[in-house]
Amino acid sequence: MSGVFSTSRRPTGSGLLLFVDRARRAGRYLEWKVRLFSVAAVLVVAGMYLDEAWMTAAAILLLFAALSLRFLPGAVPDGDDAEAESEADDTE
Repeated sequence: MSGVFSTSRRPTGSGLLLFVDRARRAGRYLEWKVRLFSVAAVLVVAGMYLDEAWMTAAAILLLFAALSLRFLPGAVPDGDDAEAESEADDTE
């Protein structure tokens, strides 16, 4: 039975890799994003357990703060990093 529900062909996931930029680094504020997410996760769980709406609201505000870090300008690469990146581009 070949059709829509056939399981003989499995997706490889290579289609998703089309949009991944491997040259892009993790980002300048990654550690702060992780910290804010962790604090927000603890706050939201505590807020749900204690049935305190202000704790849950504070957690949501912290998540928005972590999201806003994405839009801050990144650091300008140093001369050494810029040279290493340009050499890597030349070898490709």
